[in-house]
Amino acid sequence: MKRNQVQVIVLSLTGTLASISIGYSGVQFFGKNAMYMIATGMLGLGTGGAIGQILVEKRKQRVVQTQLRQ
Repeated sequence: MKRNQVQVIVLSLTGTLASISIGYSGVQFFGKNAMYMIATGMLGLGTGGAIGQILVEKRKQRVVQTQLRQ
């Protein structure tokens, strides 16, 4: 597996675990609706981080163009 794939997997798992723990705390302190809002926010942050990392990697890829000799 590539290093980038491992980083994306670790970031996704961390985001998921954080959303579960923060969501549980939210429901204990603020109620059910707060849990849904917090979990959705964390899911969005995790998704945004993963997509951002993929976009950065795509920008780093070099494009090689060849020219024909005349």
